[in-house]
Amino acid sequence: FKCNTRLLGRCGNSCTMERIKRALKEHQSFLGLVIRRRDLLVPMMSIWVASFGGGEHASVTTYYLQEVGTTTKQMGDFGMIKTVGVVILSPFYGWLMDHRSAFLPIVLSSFCCSFGCLIRGLVPVGFTAGLYASHVVLGLGALNFWGVVGSYIAMATPRDIRPLAVASYEVQVSTLKLVGTCSFPFFDNMLIALGIEELLLRYRIHMSICSLFCVFGLVAMLLAFRPVAVKHELPEEKVEEKVDAHKVDTFQLCILLASLVIQAFGETVVLVLWPLHIQKLGWASHEYAYLEIASKLLVIGGSLAYPATVRSLGYRFTASGLPVAACMTSAGAFLHLDTTLYGQAVHVINALAFLSACGVMKVCYQHLTTLAVPHRLQGRIFALMQTLVAVGSIAGNWFGTRLWEHETSMTSKGTLPFLMASSMFMLAGCLIAGLLAMPPPCGPMPVTHIAEEGPED
Repeated sequence: FKCNTRLLGRCGNSCTMERIKRALKEHQSFLGLVIRRRDLLVPMMSIWVASFGGGEHASVTTYYLQEVGTTTKQMGDFGMIKTVGVVILSPFYGWLMDHRSAFLPIVLSSFCCSFGCLIRGLVPVGFTAGLYASHVVLGLGALNFWGVVGSYIAMATPRDIRPLAVASYEVQVSTLKLVGTCSFPFFDNMLIALGIEELLLRYRIHMSICSLFCVFGLVAMLLAFRPVAVKHELPEEKVEEKVDAHKVDTFQLCILLASLVIQAFGETVVLVLWPLHIQKLGWASHEYAYLEIASKLLVIGGSLAYPATVRSLGYRFTASGLPVAACMTSAGAFLHLDTTLYGQAVHVINALAFLSACGVMKVCYQHLTTLAVPHRLQGRIFALMQTLVAVGSIAGNWFGTRLWEHETSMTSKGTLPFLMASSMFMLAGCLIAGLLAMPPPCGPMPVTHIAEEGPED
Protein backbone atom coordinates (compact mmCIF):
# COMPACT_ATOMS: atom_id res chain seq x y z
CA PHE A 1 0.00 0.00 0.00
CA LYS A 2 2.85 2.39 0.86
CA CYS A 3 4.57 1.57 -2.44
CA ASN A 4 1.36 2.25 -4.37
CA THR A 5 0.87 5.55 -2.52
CA ARG A 6 4.41 6.64 -3.32
CA LEU A 7 3.99 5.59 -6.94
CA LEU A 8 0.75 7.55 -7.26
CA GLY A 9 2.39 10.58 -5.65
CA ARG A 10 5.29 10.43 -8.08
CA CYS A 11 2.94 10.05 -11.03
CA GLY A 12 0.90 13.03 -9.83
CA ASN A 13 4.00 15.18 -9.43
CA SER A 14 5.24 14.09 -12.84
CA CYS A 15 1.90 14.97 -14.49
CA THR A 16 1.87 18.36 -12.77
CA MET A 17 5.38 19.14 -13.94
CA GLU A 18 4.51 18.07 -17.48
CA ARG A 19 1.49 20.39 -17.49
CA ILE A 20 3.60 23.27 -16.20
CA LYS A 21 6.26 22.64 -18.84
CA ARG A 22 3.62 22.40 -21.56
CA ALA A 23 1.94 25.64 -20.46
CA LEU A 24 5.28 27.47 -20.37
CA LYS A 25 6.21 26.11 -23.78
CA GLU A 26 2.89 27.26 -25.25
CA HIS A 27 3.30 30.79 -23.92
CA GLN A 28 6.94 30.87 -24.98
CA SER A 29 5.92 29.89 -28.52
CA PHE A 30 3.28 32.61 -28.63
CA LEU A 31 5.79 35.19 -27.38
CA GLY A 32 8.11 34.08 -30.18
CA LEU A 33 5.30 34.64 -32.67
CA VAL A 34 4.77 38.17 -31.32
CA ILE A 35 8.48 38.97 -31.59
CA ARG A 36 8.72 37.66 -35.17
CA ARG A 37 5.73 39.67 -36.39
CA ARG A 38 6.26 43.43 -36.44
CA ASP A 39 2.50 44.12 -36.63
CA LEU A 40 2.16 42.37 -33.23
CA LEU A 41 5.47 43.40 -31.67
CA VAL A 42 5.08 47.20 -31.94
CA PRO A 43 1.69 47.49 -30.15
CA MET A 44 2.78 44.88 -27.62
CA MET A 45 5.93 46.90 -26.87
CA SER A 46 3.69 49.88 -26.13
CA ILE A 47 1.54 47.73 -23.87
CA TRP A 48 4.64 46.38 -22.11
CA VAL A 49 6.03 49.80 -21.23
CA ALA A 50 2.58 51.20 -20.31
CA SER A 51 1.89 48.20 -18.07
CA PHE A 52 5.25 48.65 -16.35
CA GLY A 53 4.59 52.36 -15.74
CA GLY A 54 1.03 51.70 -14.57
CA GLY A 55 2.22 49.01 -12.17
CA GLU A 56 4.85 51.36 -10.75
CA HIS A 57 2.31 54.00 -9.68
CA ALA A 58 -0.59 51.64 -8.88
CA SER A 59 0.48 51.32 -5.25
CA VAL A 60 0.20 55.07 -4.59
CA THR A 61 -2.72 56.17 -6.76
CA THR A 62 -5.35 56.04 -4.01
CA TYR A 63 -3.03 57.63 -1.43
CA TYR A 64 -1.96 60.34 -3.90
CA LEU A 65 -5.60 61.27 -4.49
CA GLN A 66 -6.08 61.50 -0.72
CA GLU A 67 -3.05 63.80 -0.44
CA VAL A 68 -4.39 66.25 -3.05
CA GLY A 69 -7.71 66.54 -1.19
CA THR A 70 -9.94 63.93 -2.82
CA THR A 71 -12.82 62.33 -0.94
CA THR A 72 -13.90 58.71 -1.24
CA LYS A 73 -16.97 59.78 -3.22
CA GLN A 74 -14.83 61.75 -5.66
CA MET A 75 -12.57 58.73 -6.14
CA GLY A 76 -15.64 56.83 -7.23
CA ASP A 77 -16.53 59.65 -9.62
CA PHE A 78 -13.06 59.51 -11.17
CA GLY A 79 -13.37 55.77 -11.70
CA MET A 80 -16.76 56.21 -13.35
CA ILE A 81 -15.49 58.98 -15.62
CA LYS A 82 -12.61 56.80 -16.81
CA THR A 83 -14.91 53.94 -17.69
CA VAL A 84 -17.59 56.10 -19.34
CA GLY A 85 -15.05 56.72 -22.10
CA VAL A 86 -14.96 52.98 -22.72
CA VAL A 87 -18.76 52.85 -23.02
CA ILE A 88 -18.77 55.72 -25.52
CA LEU A 89 -15.76 54.84 -27.65
CA SER A 90 -15.56 51.03 -27.59
CA PRO A 91 -18.33 50.50 -30.19
CA PHE A 92 -16.66 53.03 -32.49
CA TYR A 93 -13.23 51.45 -32.00
CA GLY A 94 -14.68 48.00 -32.65
CA TRP A 95 -16.34 49.16 -35.87
CA LEU A 96 -13.07 50.70 -37.04
CA MET A 97 -11.16 47.49 -36.34
CA ASP A 98 -13.68 45.38 -38.24
CA HIS A 99 -14.12 47.69 -41.25
CA ARG A 100 -11.01 49.88 -41.46
CA SER A 101 -7.79 49.42 -39.47
CA ALA A 102 -6.56 48.99 -35.91
CA PHE A 103 -4.06 51.85 -36.30
CA LEU A 104 -6.29 54.78 -35.32
CA PRO A 105 -7.97 53.17 -32.26
CA ILE A 106 -4.66 51.99 -30.83
CA VAL A 107 -2.74 55.23 -31.44
CA LEU A 108 -5.56 57.51 -30.25
CA SER A 109 -6.13 55.57 -27.04
CA SER A 110 -2.36 55.50 -26.38
CA PHE A 111 -2.16 59.28 -26.81
CA CYS A 112 -4.99 59.94 -24.34
CA CYS A 113 -3.55 57.50 -21.82
CA SER A 114 -0.12 59.16 -21.96
CA PHE A 115 -1.18 62.75 -21.40
CA GLY A 116 -4.11 62.07 -19.08
CA CYS A 117 -1.73 60.40 -16.64
CA LEU A 118 0.69 63.32 -16.86
CA ILE A 119 -2.02 65.90 -16.14
CA ARG A 120 -3.29 63.92 -13.14
CA GLY A 121 0.20 63.74 -11.62
CA LEU A 122 0.71 67.52 -11.81
CA VAL A 123 -2.66 68.78 -10.53
CA PRO A 124 -2.29 71.28 -7.63
CA VAL A 125 -3.66 70.39 -4.19
CA GLY A 126 -7.38 71.14 -3.96
CA PHE A 127 -7.80 71.72 -7.71
CA THR A 128 -10.60 69.21 -8.11
CA ALA A 129 -11.59 70.46 -11.56
CA GLY A 130 -8.12 69.54 -12.84
CA LEU A 131 -8.51 66.03 -11.50
CA TYR A 132 -11.88 65.66 -13.18
CA ALA A 133 -10.40 66.94 -16.48
CA SER A 134 -7.46 64.53 -16.29
CA HIS A 135 -9.79 61.59 -15.77
CA VAL A 136 -11.88 62.69 -18.75
CA VAL A 137 -8.72 62.46 -20.89
CA LEU A 138 -7.86 59.12 -19.30
CA GLY A 139 -11.37 57.92 -20.06
CA LEU A 140 -10.69 58.40 -23.76
CA GLY A 141 -7.62 56.21 -23.66
CA ALA A 142 -6.53 54.49 -20.45
CA LEU A 143 -8.84 51.49 -20.37
CA ASN A 144 -9.48 51.50 -24.12
CA PHE A 145 -5.77 51.15 -24.88
CA TRP A 146 -5.41 47.73 -23.26
CA GLY A 147 -8.75 46.66 -24.70
CA VAL A 148 -8.11 47.56 -28.34
CA VAL A 149 -4.60 46.09 -28.35
CA GLY A 150 -5.93 42.87 -26.82
CA SER A 151 -8.69 42.80 -29.46
CA TYR A 152 -6.17 43.30 -32.25
CA ILE A 153 -3.90 40.53 -30.92
CA ALA A 154 -6.84 38.10 -30.86
CA MET A 155 -8.09 39.13 -34.32
CA ALA A 156 -4.64 38.92 -35.93
CA THR A 157 -3.92 35.38 -34.71
CA PRO A 158 -5.53 32.11 -35.90
CA ARG A 159 -8.75 30.96 -34.21
CA ASP A 160 -7.27 27.64 -33.07
CA ILE A 161 -4.84 29.43 -30.74
CA ARG A 162 -7.40 31.96 -29.49
CA PRO A 163 -7.36 30.66 -25.85
CA LEU A 164 -3.57 30.90 -25.88
CA ALA A 165 -3.61 34.40 -27.42
CA VAL A 166 -6.07 35.77 -24.84
CA ALA A 167 -4.35 34.08 -21.89
CA SER A 168 -0.83 34.97 -23.04
CA TYR A 169 -1.80 38.62 -23.49
CA GLU A 170 -3.06 38.76 -19.91
CA VAL A 171 0.08 37.00 -18.68
CA GLN A 172 2.36 39.50 -20.39
CA VAL A 173 0.37 42.50 -19.13
CA SER A 174 0.27 41.12 -15.58
CA THR A 175 3.98 40.30 -15.65
CA LEU A 176 4.99 43.83 -16.65
CA LYS A 177 2.61 45.33 -14.08
CA LEU A 178 4.21 43.03 -11.51
CA VAL A 179 7.70 44.19 -12.45
CA GLY A 180 6.54 47.81 -12.17
CA THR A 181 4.97 47.21 -8.78
CA CYS A 182 8.10 45.43 -7.56
CA SER A 183 10.16 48.49 -8.51
CA PHE A 184 8.01 50.88 -6.44
CA PRO A 185 9.46 50.24 -2.95
CA PHE A 186 13.03 50.38 -4.31
CA PHE A 187 12.35 53.55 -6.32
CA ASP A 188 10.54 55.22 -3.41
CA ASN A 189 13.40 54.44 -1.01
CA MET A 190 15.85 55.76 -3.59
CA LEU A 191 13.94 59.06 -3.74
CA ILE A 192 14.12 59.31 0.05
CA ALA A 193 17.87 58.60 -0.06
CA LEU A 194 18.26 61.42 -2.60
CA GLY A 195 16.67 63.83 -0.13
CA ILE A 196 13.11 63.89 -1.48
CA GLU A 197 11.31 63.23 1.78
CA GLU A 198 8.08 65.14 1.14
CA LEU A 199 5.37 62.51 0.67
CA LEU A 200 3.28 64.39 -1.90
CA LEU A 201 6.30 65.20 -4.09
CA ARG A 202 7.32 61.55 -4.16
CA TYR A 203 3.76 60.58 -5.05
CA ARG A 204 3.78 63.11 -7.92
CA ILE A 205 6.98 61.60 -9.31
CA HIS A 206 5.50 58.10 -9.17
CA MET A 207 2.26 59.24 -10.82
CA SER A 208 3.97 61.15 -13.65
CA ILE A 209 6.76 58.77 -14.59
CA CYS A 210 4.25 56.45 -16.26
CA SER A 211 3.75 59.08 -18.99
CA LEU A 212 7.41 58.80 -20.06
CA PHE A 213 6.96 55.11 -20.85
CA CYS A 214 3.64 55.72 -22.60
CA VAL A 215 5.08 58.50 -24.80
CA PHE A 216 7.91 56.17 -25.83
CA GLY A 217 5.34 53.55 -26.91
CA LEU A 218 3.27 56.17 -28.73
CA VAL A 219 6.25 57.39 -30.77
CA ALA A 220 7.21 53.80 -31.62
CA MET A 221 3.73 53.09 -32.96
CA LEU A 222 3.60 56.29 -35.01
CA LEU A 223 6.90 55.35 -36.66
CA ALA A 224 6.68 51.58 -37.05
CA PHE A 225 3.17 50.18 -36.48
CA ARG A 226 1.53 48.83 -39.63
CA PRO A 227 -1.41 46.63 -38.61
CA VAL A 228 -2.14 43.56 -40.69
CA ALA A 229 -5.39 43.57 -42.64
CA VAL A 230 -7.60 41.03 -40.86
CA LYS A 231 -9.29 38.79 -43.41
CA HIS A 232 -12.77 38.01 -42.20
CA GLU A 233 -14.06 36.08 -45.18
CA LEU A 234 -11.56 34.11 -47.18
CA PRO A 235 -13.01 32.57 -50.38
CA GLU A 236 -13.07 29.01 -49.05
CA GLU A 237 -14.57 30.15 -45.74
CA LYS A 238 -17.45 32.32 -46.94
CA VAL A 239 -20.00 29.55 -46.78
CA GLU A 240 -18.74 28.36 -43.42
CA GLU A 241 -18.94 31.91 -42.01
CA LYS A 242 -22.55 32.24 -43.16
CA VAL A 243 -23.40 28.98 -41.45
CA ASP A 244 -21.54 30.01 -38.30
CA ALA A 245 -23.46 33.30 -38.19
CA HIS A 246 -26.69 31.37 -37.68
CA LYS A 247 -25.19 29.27 -34.89
CA VAL A 248 -24.80 32.17 -32.47
CA ASP A 249 -26.88 31.34 -29.40
CA THR A 250 -28.00 34.72 -28.08
CA PHE A 251 -29.11 33.30 -24.73
CA GLN A 252 -25.75 31.63 -24.08
CA LEU A 253 -23.94 34.77 -25.19
CA CYS A 254 -25.98 36.88 -22.79
CA ILE A 255 -25.08 34.58 -19.89
CA LEU A 256 -21.38 34.99 -20.61
CA LEU A 257 -21.63 38.76 -21.05
CA ALA A 258 -23.69 39.15 -17.86
CA SER A 259 -21.07 37.13 -15.96
CA LEU A 260 -18.35 39.38 -17.39
CA VAL A 261 -20.22 42.44 -16.03
CA ILE A 262 -20.42 40.82 -12.59
CA GLN A 263 -16.69 40.03 -12.73
CA ALA A 264 -15.89 43.65 -13.54
CA PHE A 265 -18.23 44.93 -10.80
CA GLY A 266 -16.77 42.73 -8.06
CA GLU A 267 -13.16 43.27 -9.05
CA THR A 268 -13.65 47.05 -9.20
CA VAL A 269 -15.25 47.16 -5.76
CA VAL A 270 -12.27 45.37 -4.26
CA LEU A 271 -9.57 47.26 -6.18
CA VAL A 272 -11.06 50.65 -5.30
CA LEU A 273 -11.69 49.93 -1.62
CA TRP A 274 -8.84 47.56 -0.78
CA PRO A 275 -6.29 50.36 -0.12
CA LEU A 276 -8.82 51.97 2.24
CA HIS A 277 -9.63 48.67 3.92
CA ILE A 278 -6.00 47.84 4.75
CA GLN A 279 -5.63 51.23 6.45
CA LYS A 280 -7.88 49.77 9.14
CA LEU A 281 -5.22 47.08 9.59
CA GLY A 282 -2.53 49.74 10.08
CA TRP A 283 -0.98 49.37 6.62
CA ALA A 284 -0.17 51.94 3.89
CA SER A 285 1.36 52.22 0.41
CA HIS A 286 4.41 50.00 0.91
CA GLU A 287 2.37 47.14 2.38
CA TYR A 288 -0.16 47.60 -0.41
CA ALA A 289 2.67 47.33 -2.96
CA TYR A 290 3.75 43.98 -1.50
CA LEU A 291 0.15 42.73 -1.64
CA GLU A 292 -0.10 43.90 -5.25
CA ILE A 293 3.07 42.00 -6.13
CA ALA A 294 1.72 38.80 -4.60
CA SER A 295 -1.67 39.16 -6.30
CA LYS A 296 -0.09 39.73 -9.72
CA LEU A 297 2.10 36.66 -9.29
CA LEU A 298 -1.01 34.57 -8.61
CA VAL A 299 -2.87 36.09 -11.58
CA ILE A 300 0.08 35.31 -13.85
CA GLY A 301 0.22 31.73 -12.59
CA GLY A 302 -3.52 31.27 -13.06
CA SER A 303 -3.46 32.72 -16.57
CA LEU A 304 -0.54 30.48 -17.51
CA ALA A 305 -2.45 27.45 -16.33
CA TYR A 306 -5.80 28.47 -17.85
CA PRO A 307 -5.51 26.64 -21.23
CA ALA A 308 -4.49 23.41 -19.48
CA THR A 309 -7.23 23.90 -16.84
CA VAL A 310 -9.92 24.17 -19.51
CA ARG A 311 -8.66 21.02 -21.18
CA SER A 312 -8.64 19.13 -17.88
CA LEU A 313 -11.80 20.38 -16.16
CA GLY A 314 -13.95 21.51 -19.08
CA TYR A 315 -15.57 24.82 -19.90
CA ARG A 316 -18.57 24.68 -17.58
CA PHE A 317 -16.76 23.59 -14.43
CA THR A 318 -14.03 26.19 -14.93
CA ALA A 319 -16.45 29.02 -15.77
CA SER A 320 -18.78 28.26 -12.85
CA GLY A 321 -16.14 27.35 -10.27
CA LEU A 322 -14.22 30.63 -10.56
CA PRO A 323 -17.07 32.97 -9.45
CA VAL A 324 -17.96 30.63 -6.58
CA ALA A 325 -14.33 30.74 -5.43
CA ALA A 326 -14.41 34.54 -5.75
CA CYS A 327 -17.55 34.69 -3.61
CA MET A 328 -16.07 32.63 -0.79
CA THR A 329 -12.69 34.36 -0.74
CA SER A 330 -14.06 37.92 -0.90
CA ALA A 331 -16.39 37.15 1.98
CA GLY A 332 -13.52 35.69 4.00
CA ALA A 333 -11.25 38.66 3.28
CA PHE A 334 -13.51 41.68 3.75
CA LEU A 335 -16.66 40.87 5.73
CA HIS A 336 -14.95 40.56 9.11
CA LEU A 337 -12.28 42.96 10.35
CA ASP A 338 -9.70 41.42 12.65
CA THR A 339 -6.55 43.44 13.40
CA THR A 340 -4.73 40.56 15.12
CA LEU A 341 -1.90 38.75 13.33
CA TYR A 342 -4.22 35.81 12.63
CA GLY A 343 -6.88 38.12 11.20
CA GLN A 344 -4.34 39.85 8.98
CA ALA A 345 -3.13 36.48 7.68
CA VAL A 346 -6.71 35.38 6.92
CA HIS A 347 -7.35 38.65 5.09
CA VAL A 348 -4.19 38.39 2.98
CA ILE A 349 -4.77 34.76 1.97
CA ASN A 350 -8.40 35.32 0.99
CA ALA A 351 -7.81 38.66 -0.74
CA LEU A 352 -4.99 37.26 -2.86
CA ALA A 353 -7.03 34.19 -3.77
CA PHE A 354 -9.93 36.45 -4.74
CA LEU A 355 -7.85 38.61 -7.08
CA SER A 356 -6.30 35.53 -8.65
CA ALA A 357 -9.74 34.02 -9.31
CA CYS A 358 -10.95 37.33 -10.77
CA GLY A 359 -7.99 37.59 -13.12
CA VAL A 360 -8.46 34.08 -14.49
CA MET A 361 -12.23 34.61 -14.64
CA LYS A 362 -11.77 37.54 -16.99
CA VAL A 363 -9.59 35.46 -19.32
CA CYS A 364 -12.11 32.60 -19.21
CA TYR A 365 -15.17 34.70 -20.08
CA GLN A 366 -13.37 36.59 -22.83
CA HIS A 367 -12.19 33.34 -24.37
CA LEU A 368 -15.62 31.67 -24.26
CA THR A 369 -17.33 34.77 -25.63
CA THR A 370 -15.01 34.98 -28.65
CA LEU A 371 -15.79 31.34 -29.42
CA ALA A 372 -19.52 32.06 -29.41
CA VAL A 373 -19.46 34.41 -32.44
CA PRO A 374 -18.07 34.10 -35.99
CA HIS A 375 -14.68 35.51 -36.87
CA ARG A 376 -16.08 38.45 -38.85
CA LEU A 377 -17.67 39.81 -35.65
CA GLN A 378 -14.59 39.54 -33.42
CA GLY A 379 -13.82 43.28 -33.40
CA ARG A 380 -17.36 44.17 -32.42
CA ILE A 381 -17.68 41.45 -29.78
CA PHE A 382 -14.45 42.65 -28.15
CA ALA A 383 -15.84 46.19 -28.25
CA LEU A 384 -19.06 44.96 -26.66
CA MET A 385 -17.10 43.15 -23.95
CA GLN A 386 -15.09 46.29 -23.22
CA THR A 387 -18.28 48.31 -23.02
CA LEU A 388 -19.93 45.88 -20.61
CA VAL A 389 -16.77 45.65 -18.50
CA ALA A 390 -16.88 49.44 -18.32
CA VAL A 391 -20.52 49.29 -17.20
CA GLY A 392 -19.57 46.85 -14.44
CA SER A 393 -16.65 49.08 -13.42
CA ILE A 394 -18.88 52.16 -13.32
CA ALA A 395 -21.35 50.34 -11.10
CA GLY A 396 -18.51 49.08 -8.89
CA ASN A 397 -17.09 52.58 -8.48
CA TRP A 398 -20.49 54.14 -7.80
CA PHE A 399 -21.88 51.58 -5.36
CA GLY A 400 -18.53 50.80 -3.73
CA THR A 401 -17.55 54.35 -2.81
CA ARG A 402 -21.06 55.46 -1.83
CA LEU A 403 -21.80 52.44 0.33
CA TRP A 404 -18.37 52.44 1.96
CA GLU A 405 -19.57 54.60 4.84
CA HIS A 406 -22.99 52.91 5.04
CA GLU A 407 -23.84 50.80 8.08
CA THR A 408 -26.87 48.58 8.68
CA SER A 409 -28.10 46.33 11.44
CA MET A 410 -26.61 43.34 9.55
CA THR A 411 -23.40 44.85 8.21
CA SER A 412 -20.74 47.00 9.83
CA LYS A 413 -19.27 50.14 8.30
CA GLY A 414 -17.26 49.42 5.15
CA THR A 415 -18.52 45.86 4.50
CA LEU A 416 -21.74 46.35 2.49
CA PRO A 417 -20.00 46.79 -0.92
CA PHE A 418 -18.07 43.55 -0.39
CA LEU A 419 -21.25 41.72 0.61
CA MET A 420 -22.89 42.86 -2.64
CA ALA A 421 -19.91 41.67 -4.68
CA SER A 422 -19.84 38.26 -2.99
CA SER A 423 -23.56 37.73 -3.56
CA MET A 424 -23.32 38.60 -7.24
CA PHE A 425 -20.40 36.22 -7.76
CA MET A 426 -22.44 33.40 -6.28
CA LEU A 427 -25.32 34.31 -8.61
CA ALA A 428 -22.99 34.20 -11.63
CA GLY A 429 -21.65 30.79 -10.64
CA CYS A 430 -25.14 29.35 -10.29
CA LEU A 431 -26.28 30.80 -13.63
CA ILE A 432 -23.33 29.33 -15.51
CA ALA A 433 -23.53 25.95 -13.79
CA GLY A 434 -27.22 25.62 -14.56
CA LEU A 435 -27.64 27.30 -17.94
CA LEU A 436 -24.35 27.45 -19.87
CA ALA A 437 -24.14 24.95 -22.71
CA MET A 438 -20.84 23.43 -23.79
CA PRO A 439 -19.19 25.84 -26.29
CA PRO A 440 -17.64 24.41 -29.47
CA PRO A 441 -14.23 22.94 -28.60
CA CYS A 442 -11.15 24.72 -29.85
CA GLY A 443 -9.06 21.58 -30.07
CA PRO A 444 -5.50 21.23 -28.81
CA MET A 445 -3.42 24.36 -29.01
CA PRO A 446 -0.36 24.07 -31.22
CA VAL A 447 3.01 24.61 -29.64
CA THR A 448 5.58 24.30 -32.37
CA HIS A 449 3.34 24.96 -35.36
CA ILE A 450 1.82 28.31 -34.56
CA ALA A 451 0.78 29.86 -37.84
CA GLU A 452 2.58 33.06 -38.75
CA GLU A 453 0.66 35.68 -40.69
CA GLY A 454 1.23 39.35 -41.29
CA PRO A 455 4.16 41.46 -42.34
CA GLU A 456 7.65 40.16 -41.64
CA ASP A 457 10.42 42.25 -40.12
